[in-house]
Amino acid sequence: MDTATVERAVREGRSLAGENLSGLDLSGLDLSGADLRGANLRGAVLIRARLVGADLRDADLREADLRYADLRDADLRGAKLHRANLSGSIRIGAKVRKWALKKAWIASPDPVSVHDL
Repeated sequence: MDTATVERAVREGRSLAGENLSGLDLSGLDLSGADLRGANLRGAVLIRARLVGADLRDADLREADLRYADLRDADLRGAKLHRANLSGSIRIGAKVRKWALKKAWIASPDPVSVHDL
């Protein structure tokens, strides 16, 4: 699957649950409300992506770049985030029970606001 196909699927409201999206550059895309349950997003680039309310339960986000991503109200329960970069991301209201954060970057020296995205 390529970036254009992902964007079209989200726009049309189609589920991406279980899809292999590893290594894709999805930077800046609006993936709000997307069904990404169990999706393989390992190594994906999601810089400044909008994932508001996205369902990322059990998704593989290992080594993903989520810098400045908007994860408000996203469901990250059971997501694998080993070595993921969440610096500057907005995580207000995100559901995070049982997420794996081993060696993940979650802080940012330069805070970001919703208006910066």
